[in-house]
Amino acid sequence: MEELFMTVQTKIFTAKKILTMCPEQPFATAVAVKDGRILAVGELNDLIYWVKQSPFTPYEVETTLQNKVLLPGLVDPHTHVEAQGLLYSGHFVAQIPWPRPEGGFYPVYPTKADVLARLKELDRELPPGQLLYGVAYDENKIGGGLHVDELNTVSTTRPILVSNLVFHRFWVNSFTLQKAGISADNIPAGVEKGPDGKPNGTLIEAKGLMSILAVIAELFGDQEKKTSSILPLFAAGGNTTVCDAALGSLGSIRGSINSYLGMLAKPEIKLRVVGLPWWRVGIPEAGSLEKFIEMYKESMVQSTDKFRLGAVKLYIDGSIISHTTPLGWPGYWDGSPEGHMQENPEEIKSLIMRLHEAGISTITHTNTAAAFQFVLDAVKEAQTRCYRPDMRHRADHCYTITEAQLRTAKELGVAVSFFSTQIYYYGDAHLKIQGPNRAHQITPIGTAKRLGVSWTFHNDPPGSPQLPWIGAWAAVQRKTMESGTVLGPNQRVSVEDALRAMTIEAAYQLQLNREIGSIELGKKADFCVLDADPLEIDPLELKDIPVWGTVFGGELNPAKGGK
Repeated sequence: MEELFMTVQTKIFTAKKILTMCPEQPFATAVAVKDGRILAVGELNDLIYWVKQSPFTPYEVETTLQNKVLLPGLVDPHTHVEAQGLLYSGHFVAQIPWPRPEGGFYPVYPTKADVLARLKELDRELPPGQLLYGVAYDENKIGGGLHVDELNTVSTTRPILVSNLVFHRFWVNSFTLQKAGISADNIPAGVEKGPDGKPNGTLIEAKGLMSILAVIAELFGDQEKKTSSILPLFAAGGNTTVCDAALGSLGSIRGSINSYLGMLAKPEIKLRVVGLPWWRVGIPEAGSLEKFIEMYKESMVQSTDKFRLGAVKLYIDGSIISHTTPLGWPGYWDGSPEGHMQENPEEIKSLIMRLHEAGISTITHTNTAAAFQFVLDAVKEAQTRCYRPDMRHRADHCYTITEAQLRTAKELGVAVSFFSTQIYYYGDAHLKIQGPNRAHQITPIGTAKRLGVSWTFHNDPPGSPQLPWIGAWAAVQRKTMESGTVLGPNQRVSVEDALRAMTIEAAYQLQLNREIGSIELGKKADFCVLDADPLEIDPLELKDIPVWGTVFGGELNPAKGGK
């Protein structure tokens, strides 16, 4: 009778099947949770017996998920949480489906005429003079970018900004250029000009966007509100931990940290965030590299159960599909001019070495083999000067890297995270842009697996939607969206490989594998909850697997919608 009035100490979740990602015990049907951590894993009757023998009673059996499939909460190794808040504050003019935070998808605009019609509709709806911000436009699927004259047909009395899908190109109208002081006589870096020598409305990379910053300043207000609004997307995909891969990119490192600490402290927010401080903001904010290192180490003590700092984020090249990065010989197959490294590679190499010496890991944006080589050279020299085991430096995106480079990465302990959804969404564009040989070997996940390199994959919103199961499906199938071409069948991996990449391997790369990534004793009780078994369904259906939601720290967290 006394037990009826005692607080429950242990909750035992039952499931149709549990995929633990733990080789010693790969499958189970029940998991006991105490204080937000995993107490035991096994079969229901066994767990009840053992809990009764322990001091961890009373217990209760939670049957809500008894017909579901559980696996560790998904870990996204490279997303942009704050930037997605900014993205979703705009108006989608996309050519692929983007999920709504509340469930469902935004409309698709398949032609340029459809996009311009939508922008004109928005012009009629918005208050006079307010910025019209369009997002997720894909020039590769729609026959090219938006010329200033085309956007002038929408309005010449309000600023207009349209971003491309990967945030590497932007388009503006003449009103925006004029307000920013940009003309044929004043063309800043990152502003493209036409054959007549006048700006044509195209802005390239961050430098181009910075040239109009004063005109679009209203975009950067209410950032915490914008960020909070998109958080349901993560539970809808099964994510419980995500990595914001450019902390501070919308303002300041300290501001972003304080915003996250306040936001994630709310009990209704069921998400863990690892923030990668962006060096391009952090060093100027601190005043020098040395002071940035001090700021980084001081900020580490602010870590909580739901927020912590990760590696420092660096950047070398641009985007292949936006033609803003150099490909190397023979260049772009579609005849486009070579792009440029967006940062001085030697400077980035020096930063990697100095941060390594300070005991700080790095994650570097490297689309091309040339950029990846700078990372390998930097880590090799850094380890020669100051050997530090288990640093887990990482390179991200990694489209055109080679087998020889992956062998070196294995020797150096450099991890890679591939932008797998590029195969699906942009694979047909890569065939035209890079030619048959390079396109069929982009994102060499199979090679990384065979060589034993630590690898994961990501969606990198705004580069593609926050739909992790499409990323998994792309790694397994390697089919392109329009033609269904299989790009590099030798680079495909198994469904089980993909599941490990989304859980324990991603946790390892973020140096969190002691806490999350598998369902085993002592780890956080974070689970992804599915309505089907990914190992039993047809692999072709993996991208459409139904997601119920998550369990976060032992608490049920059903998704609002999406998948």
